[in-house]
Amino acid sequence: MKHRIIASTLAVAATLASIPSEAAPVYRQAGDSNPRVDVYQQSYTYAGIDMMSYSYSGTATDSGNSTRLTFGQRFEEFVSAETQLAVGDGAHEYSVGVYARGALPLGRLQIKGLVGFAASQFDNAGVVENVKSISYGGGAELTLWRDWYFNADYMSYDESLDAINIGLGVRF
Repeated sequence: MKHRIIASTLAVAATLASIPSEAAPVYRQAGDSNPRVDVYQQSYTYAGIDMMSYSYSGTATDSGNSTRLTFGQRFEEFVSAETQLAVGDGAHEYSVGVYARGALPLGRLQIKGLVGFAASQFDNAGVVENVKSISYGGGAELTLWRDWYFNADYMSYDESLDAINIGLGVRF
């Protein structure tokens, strides 16, 4: 299942990479003349919202979907700090993490890797489990238009919790 989702995500990213990042002149508005964030040179702030498909295998097992919010600040061409908050359905109550992020900009595509610390809480039929651990992951961001981007990544929050995330974000 995970391999199929990853393959589908890569296929969507490849398709989107072939679409021009600028809107056709007929669709432009007067306020559209603001320059895009230069992902190669500028420090910038970014925020995103993702659909998180998680798999948990602690004392009980669970899988489902959650909503993840990301917020970060890029300091150098390749280095950012990022925070994540996910609020779930079912047994997944929440996950929160703080990360150092490295990114390699390749035109409209950025390949990224994250390492940091995460804490999660699950409520399995009244049994509350707290998971705290080193967390890591990797993925890609594809600029869709101006400062908007498509995000896809895999995160391992703990040996018992991993997730595939797909969503949209904006740089400002």
